[in-house]
Order: sequence, then C-alpha cells, then structure tokens
Amino acid sequence: MRKFSITYLILFSISTILTIFIVYQDVNHPLATAMVGGYAIFLIASLFYFLFASLWQARKLPRPELQRRARRFILYFVIFFGLSFLMNLSDPNYFKSISIALGMSLGLSFFDMVFLPKKTESS
Repeated sequence: MRKFSITYLILFSISTILTIFIVYQDVNHPLATAMVGGYAIFLIASLFYFLFASLWQARKLPRPELQRRARRFILYFVIFFGLSFLMNLSDPNYFKSISIALGMSLGLSFFDMVFLPKKTESS
C-alpha cells in the first residue's frame, strides 16, 4: 500500500474510535464538539476524494474490466437496496435505502482502485 493510504486508514480508524467514544460517553467539552465537527468534514472530504480518485483510475481501465466493475456495482446496489428495503418494510425510507446501497456498492466495487497498489504485468 502507498504511504498515503496507510496514513489515511490509520487516521480514519483513530478518529472514528475517538468520535464513537465522544458520542457514546456524552462528553460535553468544546474540543469534543470540534472533534466531532472535524470528523464530519473529514468524512465528507473522504467521500469526494474516493469518488474523484475512483473516476480518475476508472478512465485508465480496459473496457472489459470497467464493464465487470459496473456489473458488480449494479448487482451490489440491487442486493443492498433490496435488503435495506426489506428490513424496513413497515416504514420504508427510500432515501436511506438508496444511500446505504449506493455507499456499500461503491465501496465494494471500487475500493481497491483507490487504496491498494496498482498491479503490474509481472506480478
């Protein structure tokens, strides 16, 4: 893995653990509020980085590989949307179901393009 990816994943893990601790322990301190707000901004920035990096790497993919990933994305999206919708059948929330399905399917289909090292012909 690249150094940036390792640093990013460590920072993400630590900040997630700290935010969960702050929220569940109901810490009422100005620095805690700043931490949770910073974490929200970090998540939004991560989302945009992931989307742009995925699109940037996808333009370099051969057409069959891109089609395979697109089919996998659609399949995951349908599966996760169906599961999320079925779990909340009594009170359906389409926005929640679509956002969960979109996030999970994007992550599962394109995570390796953004954070894992590129494969070479020799390996």
